[in-house]
Amino acid sequence: MTKQYFAGKVAFVTGSSRGIGFATARELGRQGAAVVLNARGEERLAKARKALEDEGLTVAALQADVASPDACKAMIDEIVDRFGGLDILVNNAALMMSTGFETIGPEVYKSMVEVNVLGAIYATRCALPHLKARKGSVVFLSSIAGLVGIPDMSLYSTTKMALAGLAGSLRCELKPAGVHVGMVYPGFTQNDPEKRMFGPGGTLILPGRPPYHTQEQVAKKIATLIRKRKRQMVLTPYGKAVHLMMRVSPRFVEYVIAQIQYGGLRQRLGVE
Repeated sequence: MTKQYFAGKVAFVTGSSRGIGFATARELGRQGAAVVLNARGEERLAKARKALEDEGLTVAALQADVASPDACKAMIDEIVDRFGGLDILVNNAALMMSTGFETIGPEVYKSMVEVNVLGAIYATRCALPHLKARKGSVVFLSSIAGLVGIPDMSLYSTTKMALAGLAGSLRCELKPAGVHVGMVYPGFTQNDPEKRMFGPGGTLILPGRPPYHTQEQVAKKIATLIRKRKRQMVLTPYGKAVHLMMRVSPRFVEYVIAQIQYGGLRQRLGVE
Protein backbone atom coordinates (compact mmCIF):
# COMPACT_ATOMS: atom_id res chain seq x y z
CA MET A 1 0.00 0.00 0.00
CA THR A 2 1.28 3.48 -0.89
CA LYS A 3 2.34 5.51 2.13
CA GLN A 4 0.02 8.47 2.73
CA TYR A 5 2.67 11.17 3.00
CA PHE A 6 0.25 13.86 1.82
CA ALA A 7 -2.85 12.86 3.75
CA GLY A 8 -4.92 15.96 4.50
CA LYS A 9 -3.04 18.04 1.93
CA VAL A 10 -4.52 19.82 -1.10
CA ALA A 11 -2.49 19.87 -4.31
CA PHE A 12 -3.09 21.87 -7.50
CA VAL A 13 -1.22 20.77 -10.65
CA THR A 14 -1.51 23.00 -13.72
CA GLY A 15 -1.59 21.43 -17.17
CA SER A 16 -2.54 18.08 -15.68
CA SER A 17 -4.96 16.41 -18.06
CA ARG A 18 -2.09 14.31 -19.47
CA GLY A 19 1.66 13.79 -19.40
CA ILE A 20 3.84 14.63 -16.42
CA GLY A 21 1.11 16.83 -14.95
CA PHE A 22 -1.44 14.02 -14.87
CA ALA A 23 1.11 11.51 -13.55
CA THR A 24 2.11 13.96 -10.80
CA ALA A 25 -1.48 14.61 -9.76
CA ARG A 26 -2.12 10.86 -9.66
CA GLU A 27 1.03 10.21 -7.59
CA LEU A 28 0.18 12.95 -5.08
CA GLY A 29 -3.38 11.60 -4.90
CA ARG A 30 -2.14 8.07 -4.32
CA GLN A 31 -0.03 9.44 -1.47
CA GLY A 32 -3.11 10.93 0.16
CA ALA A 33 -3.59 14.43 -1.25
CA ALA A 34 -6.82 15.84 -2.60
CA VAL A 35 -5.76 16.84 -6.11
CA VAL A 36 -7.05 19.50 -8.46
CA LEU A 37 -6.49 19.05 -12.18
CA ASN A 38 -6.33 21.83 -14.74
CA ALA A 39 -6.29 22.08 -18.54
CA ARG A 40 -7.72 24.13 -21.37
CA GLY A 41 -9.40 21.19 -23.11
CA GLU A 42 -12.71 20.16 -21.54
CA GLU A 43 -12.98 16.65 -22.96
CA ARG A 44 -9.45 15.60 -22.07
CA LEU A 45 -9.78 17.12 -18.61
CA ALA A 46 -13.00 15.18 -17.98
CA LYS A 47 -11.29 11.91 -18.95
CA ALA A 48 -8.39 12.65 -16.63
CA ARG A 49 -10.72 13.40 -13.75
CA LYS A 50 -12.68 10.20 -14.29
CA ALA A 51 -9.48 8.15 -14.41
CA LEU A 52 -8.46 9.41 -10.98
CA GLU A 53 -11.97 9.07 -9.57
CA ASP A 54 -12.01 5.46 -10.77
CA GLU A 55 -8.90 4.89 -8.63
CA GLY A 56 -10.81 6.18 -5.62
CA LEU A 57 -8.80 9.40 -5.35
CA THR A 58 -10.21 12.72 -4.17
CA VAL A 59 -10.10 14.91 -7.27
CA ALA A 60 -11.53 18.07 -8.78
CA ALA A 61 -10.99 19.54 -12.24
CA LEU A 62 -10.87 23.18 -13.36
CA GLN A 63 -10.96 24.11 -17.03
CA ALA A 64 -9.01 27.33 -17.57
CA ASP A 65 -6.01 28.88 -19.29
CA VAL A 66 -3.21 29.73 -16.86
CA ALA A 67 -2.14 32.50 -19.25
CA SER A 68 -5.08 34.50 -17.87
CA PRO A 69 -4.48 36.14 -14.47
CA ASP A 70 -8.23 36.33 -13.83
CA ALA A 71 -8.60 32.61 -14.55
CA CYS A 72 -5.76 31.78 -12.14
CA LYS A 73 -7.37 33.82 -9.38
CA ALA A 74 -10.74 32.19 -9.99
CA MET A 75 -9.19 28.70 -9.83
CA ILE A 76 -7.33 29.35 -6.59
CA ASP A 77 -10.44 30.90 -5.04
CA GLU A 78 -12.50 27.88 -6.02
CA ILE A 79 -9.92 25.46 -4.62
CA VAL A 80 -9.84 27.27 -1.29
CA ASP A 81 -13.63 27.52 -1.14
CA ARG A 82 -14.02 23.80 -1.82
CA PHE A 83 -11.15 22.31 0.17
CA GLY A 84 -10.47 24.99 2.77
CA GLY A 85 -6.94 25.80 1.70
CA LEU A 86 -4.00 24.90 -0.53
CA ASP A 87 -0.76 23.12 0.41
CA ILE A 88 0.96 22.32 -2.89
CA LEU A 89 1.15 24.11 -6.23
CA VAL A 90 2.93 22.38 -9.12
CA ASN A 91 3.49 24.71 -12.08
CA ASN A 92 3.57 22.20 -14.91
CA ALA A 93 1.58 23.79 -17.78
CA ALA A 94 3.86 24.49 -20.74
CA LEU A 95 4.06 24.71 -24.50
CA MET A 96 7.00 23.16 -26.38
CA MET A 97 8.76 23.68 -29.69
CA SER A 98 11.07 21.75 -32.03
CA THR A 99 12.20 24.09 -34.78
CA GLY A 100 14.74 26.79 -35.50
CA PHE A 101 14.33 30.24 -33.98
CA GLU A 102 13.89 31.89 -37.40
CA THR A 103 11.10 29.57 -38.51
CA ILE A 104 8.51 30.82 -36.01
CA GLY A 105 7.07 34.24 -35.41
CA PRO A 106 5.72 36.61 -32.77
CA GLU A 107 2.49 34.73 -32.08
CA VAL A 108 4.37 31.59 -31.09
CA TYR A 109 6.83 33.59 -28.99
CA LYS A 110 3.93 35.29 -27.24
CA SER A 111 2.02 32.07 -26.57
CA MET A 112 5.04 30.30 -25.10
CA VAL A 113 5.94 33.17 -22.78
CA GLU A 114 2.33 33.63 -21.68
CA VAL A 115 1.79 29.98 -20.77
CA ASN A 116 5.27 28.87 -19.66
CA VAL A 117 6.31 31.96 -17.71
CA LEU A 118 3.33 34.20 -17.01
CA GLY A 119 1.10 31.20 -16.30
CA ALA A 120 3.47 30.10 -13.54
CA ILE A 121 3.74 33.66 -12.24
CA TYR A 122 -0.03 34.22 -12.12
CA ALA A 123 -0.81 30.87 -10.48
CA THR A 124 1.96 31.30 -7.92
CA ARG A 125 1.02 34.86 -7.05
CA CYS A 126 -2.61 33.91 -6.45
CA ALA A 127 -1.67 30.82 -4.44
CA LEU A 128 0.96 32.40 -2.18
CA PRO A 129 -1.29 33.69 0.63
CA HIS A 130 -2.73 30.20 1.03
CA LEU A 131 0.63 28.45 0.74
CA LYS A 132 2.01 30.79 3.42
CA ALA A 133 -0.90 29.99 5.70
CA ARG A 134 -0.06 26.28 5.55
CA LYS A 135 3.74 26.54 5.05
CA GLY A 136 3.23 24.71 1.79
CA SER A 137 5.21 24.06 -1.38
CA VAL A 138 5.40 25.64 -4.81
CA VAL A 139 7.18 23.63 -7.50
CA PHE A 140 8.30 24.68 -10.97
CA LEU A 141 8.79 22.14 -13.75
CA SER A 142 11.80 23.04 -15.84
CA SER A 143 13.80 20.86 -18.25
CA ILE A 144 17.33 20.06 -19.35
CA ALA A 145 16.59 22.91 -21.76
CA GLY A 146 16.39 25.08 -18.64
CA LEU A 147 20.01 24.23 -17.83
CA VAL A 148 21.53 24.80 -21.26
CA GLY A 149 20.28 26.17 -24.56
CA ILE A 150 19.10 23.34 -26.82
CA PRO A 151 19.08 23.79 -30.62
CA ASP A 152 15.56 24.08 -32.05
CA MET A 153 14.18 24.75 -28.56
CA SER A 154 15.23 28.39 -28.18
CA LEU A 155 11.99 29.84 -26.82
CA TYR A 156 11.36 26.78 -24.68
CA SER A 157 14.86 27.08 -23.17
CA THR A 158 14.25 30.80 -22.62
CA THR A 159 11.05 30.22 -20.68
CA LYS A 160 12.45 27.37 -18.61
CA MET A 161 15.54 29.36 -17.66
CA ALA A 162 13.28 32.23 -16.62
CA LEU A 163 11.58 29.96 -14.11
CA ALA A 164 14.93 29.33 -12.41
CA GLY A 165 15.28 33.05 -11.75
CA LEU A 166 11.75 33.22 -10.39
CA ALA A 167 12.27 30.20 -8.14
CA GLY A 168 15.58 31.50 -6.82
CA SER A 169 14.12 34.86 -5.88
CA LEU A 170 11.01 33.36 -4.31
CA ARG A 171 13.08 30.90 -2.32
CA CYS A 172 14.80 33.82 -0.58
CA GLU A 173 11.61 35.86 -0.17
CA LEU A 174 9.48 33.02 1.15
CA LYS A 175 11.93 31.30 3.48
CA PRO A 176 10.84 33.40 6.50
CA ALA A 177 7.23 32.35 5.82
CA GLY A 178 8.19 28.67 5.76
CA VAL A 179 7.17 28.10 2.12
CA HIS A 180 9.17 25.49 0.21
CA VAL A 181 10.20 26.39 -3.36
CA GLY A 182 11.38 23.54 -5.58
CA MET A 183 12.66 23.13 -9.14
CA VAL A 184 12.63 19.89 -11.14
CA TYR A 185 14.66 19.41 -14.31
CA PRO A 186 13.38 16.34 -16.19
CA GLY A 187 15.02 14.98 -19.31
CA PHE A 188 13.09 14.05 -22.44
CA THR A 189 10.05 12.18 -21.18
CA GLN A 190 7.69 9.64 -22.67
CA ASN A 191 4.85 11.53 -24.38
CA ASP A 192 1.17 10.80 -24.79
CA PRO A 193 0.20 9.92 -28.39
CA GLU A 194 -1.76 13.16 -28.82
CA LYS A 195 1.06 15.40 -27.54
CA ARG A 196 2.04 18.15 -30.01
CA MET A 197 4.61 20.95 -30.09
CA PHE A 198 5.29 23.97 -32.26
CA GLY A 199 7.14 23.22 -35.49
CA PRO A 200 8.16 25.34 -38.49
CA GLY A 201 5.79 28.22 -39.10
CA GLY A 202 3.96 27.54 -35.85
CA THR A 203 2.44 24.28 -37.11
CA LEU A 204 1.81 21.57 -34.53
CA ILE A 205 4.02 18.49 -34.87
CA LEU A 206 4.73 15.26 -33.00
CA PRO A 207 7.70 15.21 -30.60
CA GLY A 208 10.69 13.60 -32.27
CA ARG A 209 13.10 12.91 -29.42
CA PRO A 210 13.49 9.52 -27.69
CA PRO A 211 12.40 9.46 -24.02
CA TYR A 212 14.86 8.99 -21.19
CA HIS A 213 12.23 8.19 -18.59
CA THR A 214 8.51 7.65 -18.09
CA GLN A 215 5.97 10.12 -16.79
CA GLU A 216 5.49 7.98 -13.70
CA GLN A 217 9.20 8.08 -12.88
CA VAL A 218 9.21 11.87 -13.08
CA ALA A 219 6.05 12.08 -10.97
CA LYS A 220 7.61 10.01 -8.18
CA LYS A 221 10.65 12.31 -8.17
CA ILE A 222 8.42 15.38 -7.93
CA ALA A 223 6.53 13.85 -5.01
CA THR A 224 9.83 13.08 -3.27
CA LEU A 225 11.08 16.63 -3.82
CA ILE A 226 7.91 18.00 -2.22
CA ARG A 227 7.93 15.54 0.67
CA LYS A 228 11.59 16.19 1.50
CA ARG A 229 11.31 19.89 0.65
CA LYS A 230 14.34 19.78 -1.60
CA ARG A 231 15.38 22.91 -3.49
CA GLN A 232 15.93 21.14 -6.81
CA MET A 233 16.31 17.83 -8.60
CA VAL A 234 18.10 17.27 -11.91
CA LEU A 235 16.88 14.02 -13.44
CA THR A 236 18.66 11.53 -15.73
CA PRO A 237 22.42 10.93 -15.97
CA TYR A 238 22.53 13.15 -19.07
CA GLY A 239 20.90 16.03 -17.21
CA LYS A 240 23.25 15.65 -14.25
CA ALA A 241 26.27 15.58 -16.56
CA VAL A 242 25.09 18.74 -18.33
CA HIS A 243 24.46 20.45 -15.01
CA LEU A 244 28.00 19.64 -13.81
CA MET A 245 29.82 20.35 -17.06
CA MET A 246 28.12 23.72 -17.53
CA ARG A 247 30.00 24.81 -14.42
CA VAL A 248 33.30 23.43 -15.69
CA SER A 249 33.28 24.08 -19.44
CA PRO A 250 30.16 25.61 -21.01
CA ARG A 251 31.91 25.76 -24.39
CA PHE A 252 32.49 22.00 -24.37
CA VAL A 253 28.83 21.33 -23.48
CA GLU A 254 27.66 23.58 -26.33
CA TYR A 255 30.01 21.77 -28.73
CA VAL A 256 28.70 18.33 -27.74
CA ILE A 257 25.07 19.44 -27.98
CA ALA A 258 25.69 20.90 -31.45
CA GLN A 259 27.35 17.65 -32.52
CA ILE A 260 24.41 15.62 -31.23
CA GLN A 261 21.97 17.84 -33.07
CA TYR A 262 23.82 18.50 -36.31
CA GLY A 263 27.01 16.42 -36.48
CA GLY A 264 25.73 12.86 -36.54
CA LEU A 265 26.71 12.06 -32.93
CA ARG A 266 23.11 11.09 -32.19
CA GLN A 267 23.34 8.20 -34.62
CA ARG A 268 26.79 7.15 -33.45
CA LEU A 269 25.58 7.05 -29.85
CA GLY A 270 22.64 4.91 -30.90
CA VAL A 271 19.96 7.24 -29.53
CA GLU A 272 18.12 7.40 -32.80
